[in-house]
Amino acid sequence: MGVLFSSVVSQLSAEDVTRLRFASMLAVLVVALAAGFLAANRFGFSELWAKKIMTAVMLFFNWPIALLVIWQMQLRLELIWLPIVGVVLMLVMVGISTGIFSFFKLDRTTRLTLILAGGLSNLGYTGGAFVCYAIFGFEGLAHANLFLVFWIPVVYLMFFPILKYHEYRVRGPGARFSFSTILDPRCLSLPAVIVALILNQAGLKVPRLVGRLYVVDVLVYVASALAFFSIGLRVKPARLANYTRLYFPLLAIKFVLTPIVAFLMLRVIALTGHDLTALVQKVIMVLSVSPSAVLMVTMSNVFDLDGRLASALWVVTMAVFAFVLVPLLFFVFA
Repeated sequence: MGVLFSSVVSQLSAEDVTRLRFASMLAVLVVALAAGFLAANRFGFSELWAKKIMTAVMLFFNWPIALLVIWQMQLRLELIWLPIVGVVLMLVMVGISTGIFSFFKLDRTTRLTLILAGGLSNLGYTGGAFVCYAIFGFEGLAHANLFLVFWIPVVYLMFFPILKYHEYRVRGPGARFSFSTILDPRCLSLPAVIVALILNQAGLKVPRLVGRLYVVDVLVYVASALAFFSIGLRVKPARLANYTRLYFPLLAIKFVLTPIVAFLMLRVIALTGHDLTALVQKVIMVLSVSPSAVLMVTMSNVFDLDGRLASALWVVTMAVFAFVLVPLLFFVFA
């Protein structure tokens, strides 16, 4: 597949390659989501496959993607505020989400799912990064990628051990948890991120064949297709109505409180005497209104949270983002 992709894109300009990536990713999202929905609702495909498929994504796709992407990133000191804001904003919103949903009468599994949905955002090709490219061009896309540099390792360092502990509690009082369980094969992305940072700072280059065959692109497309298909398996129109009371607080967190917190962080940074460029500030504000992350759905399915609720939350926040926020962002920033 990589050879075929390479032969096609070799005939295109750099701008055309980027457009092809975005268009194909959107196509993957729509087709895979629809395929999963039809498989479950028309052809009787069990939604229990969602956990199995997403576990496979974590075992065979997430860690090489994390390794290769972070390894080849160009980290410049003057842009350090992008990843700092990215990880701090995520942690603050996790705290705010925890506080807000503590007022709801919810079981632990449902509350953890909502906290993940409120704190983790879709900042990649199918979310915030897409809008940054569409509005600000290639430089906006590069800035969006830098925003995630610290975000990814913190997610794996903090959330995966917590969710692994939750999974053991769900299994019953006889289950035991120890530090060694963090080395679960599903958490391979954590050591992969650490290795990638070491290789990056050591100055070692990614093998040229990886770029020549567009290995990362192929891995991202396949992993995304499997993840979206799994989400589609758990999307049922009748079930979406069951979570109506939870949509509104989550939408307020994602599209009102998060950009407010991001704006306040930019003001604090300015008061400390650090002048961020206009583009950096705009990229941060665009990324602050991204929908809930696909990774949130994956983690919910894999670690025995509420996978059905997670799928519904992703669909609702993604729909509001696409049809309301994206036009507004173009109006404000374009």
